[in-house]
Amino acid sequence: MRKEITLAIVFGFILGLLIVGGIWWTNKAGWETTPKSQDLTQQQDSTPSENNSSSGADQASAESTIFIDIDFPEEGAIVDQDEVKVSGQTSSEAVVVLIYPEGETIVTADDQGNFEATALLVGGANEIKVTAYDQQGNRAEALLTVVYSTAKL
Repeated sequence: MRKEITLAIVFGFILGLLIVGGIWWTNKAGWETTPKSQDLTQQQDSTPSENNSSSGADQASAESTIFIDIDFPEEGAIVDQDEVKVSGQTSSEAVVVLIYPEGETIVTADDQGNFEATALLVGGANEIKVTAYDQQGNRAEALLTVVYSTAKL
């Protein structure tokens, strides 16, 4: 009886380590590829405009490029509140998704492409991933780091 209990505990411990390791590996791989996909998005966006073909299909794809510019807050900004309003510009009526440590926020840009959304922060450095999707399914991404500190500045 004792041998069976010991074997069950060891097997459960190993299985738990495998599950936690798999989750950690998946999350680590997802965050490391973000800057690479950002570069790919910028390259894809610039390719249609560099193509000087006169066909109508090429002109339509050049018009469907999407971009994202973050006005506020600046990269590496230090704030003293647990939430921050992220604002910027993108393509008109694009869907903008903010993913931050405490959750996510989804908003739609107005006719001029302006957007504003609130992100909740945790103490220390917070990475905020801002992704914009247009009507054709194209996307643009930006990664923003904001530091939340309760120390007097």
